[in-house]
Amino acid sequence: MAAFLTVGAAFSAYSEESPYDEIYDESDLVYFYWDLSYKSYKAYAEYKADFLYDSGNTEDAFWYYRSLAYFYPRYYKGWWGIIRCFSENFKKLDFVDSEILIAKLEKSDFKSARKKNETDVLLQWNNELPAIQKARKERAELEAKKRADNFYNMKFVRRNGVLEKYNGNDPEVIIPEDVTVIGQGAFRQTCVSRIVFHKNVKEIQKDAFANCGSLKAISIPPTVKVIGEGAFRQCMNLESAEIPGTIKKLPNNLFQGCKRLTNVSIGKGVVEIGKSFTGCESLAAITIPSSVTAIGDFAFSACTKLTAISIMNDNVTVGKRTFFGTHLENKDALVARFGEAAFY
Repeated sequence: MAAFLTVGAAFSAYSEESPYDEIYDESDLVYFYWDLSYKSYKAYAEYKADFLYDSGNTEDAFWYYRSLAYFYPRYYKGWWGIIRCFSENFKKLDFVDSEILIAKLEKSDFKSARKKNETDVLLQWNNELPAIQKARKERAELEAKKRADNFYNMKFVRRNGVLEKYNGNDPEVIIPEDVTVIGQGAFRQTCVSRIVFHKNVKEIQKDAFANCGSLKAISIPPTVKVIGEGAFRQCMNLESAEIPGTIKKLPNNLFQGCKRLTNVSIGKGVVEIGKSFTGCESLAAITIPSSVTAIGDFAFSACTKLTAISIMNDNVTVGKRTFFGTHLENKDALVARFGEAAFY
């Protein structure tokens, strides 16, 4: 299985596990803020998603499209919108999990999309699929060739399965298959823009990718069980992060100072969030899954654009100044749940 740290939304392969199988019950809507002037959350989320996308705010639009898909999986608009975001408005259908999302869309009430004259993604997918499959095969062959290249492998300093240092300057890096641990500071301050993992990677250590200014999107593979403090801190151009539920604790400073981070997906299975997102100035919306039982002090402090947070567990504990400096629309409800100390 391959998973990626990559630049942009046009991913070059796909994952074997889907992050889109989770479904929310409508009873969970109590954890989501929405404007009650709309007749339903469905109507509100659809309006917000389309408005944000048409305004050029793809990342925040994605959060609303995804919530539509989770709450109303039979309604086409959520899946259609997620594909819209990843494909740059249906220009590039070759991206991570594209076939999984197409299958979800196909099972929905997509006939209503056709009635609205929405882009017929299914027809487009069938037309482009042979070219997509050919391109993926060529990329897989190239990656296999790189892994077998002795000169390329000399760029990796590794010992007993630990990648201690990367000495190259390639923007795209394919991790050797004998690596199980990305060591402390292994890629720190490098120009890497895309990382191809494999199924043997189990741990990412402290500061492993800190200060990597070219990273724009990351998808941590579900094989990873442990991640170290500050692993992606100060990645100034990082926009999107996908964290699997196999990682039980998100450590302090995981994304500290990632000023352009706008889209974060936390997988069900994560139990604890530390001071992980402080200073993520562009983060506007996030969902905390029901598996999370503790959110630490200052976890989202100085996230100045954070306006929407949905915490799905009634019994979660929240630390001091967890939301300090945010502008949450549901602040009153959160103060009632966790006390003023969560903000001040």
